[in-house]
Amino acid sequence: MPTRYPEIILKKHQGKYDWWEVVEPVRVRCELSPYGRILISAGYTTDFASVPQAFWGLVPPHGKTANACVVHDFLYEKKPLKASRKEVDLFWRKLLRESGVKPWQVWLMYGYVRALGWVNWRKF
Repeated sequence: MPTRYPEIILKKHQGKYDWWEVVEPVRVRCELSPYGRILISAGYTTDFASVPQAFWGLVPPHGKTANACVVHDFLYEKKPLKASRKEVDLFWRKLLRESGVKPWQVWLMYGYVRALGWVNWRKF
C-alpha cells in the first residue's frame, strides 16, 4: 500500500532496505526551475535523508522531512537544472522550514549536507 506524503505518493522499495519508490509521476514546486516546477518520474527511488537509523530520534528521515528530501535527492542525483550544489541545498533548507521541521533539525540537516553532500553530488 502506498504511503502518501504531502505531494508525492511512495511505496516501500522491494530489495533495498529503507528505500522508497515514487509510485506515479509528480510535478513539484521548484523555484530553481525557470518553469517553477520539476517532474519526478515514477520509479525514482530515495532513502529520504540518508540518516543512519541510530539517529532517527534526532532527525527522522520520514514525516515532515520526507517531501523536501525526495526533491533534494532528485535534484542531486538527476541534476535536471543548471543549479549549483549550494543553490540546491539552500532550496532544500527552505522546503524543510516550510514543511514545519524544527529549526534546530533544519540546521543540523543542512549543516550535515553542506559538510558532506559533495560526495553524493560528485557521485551522480
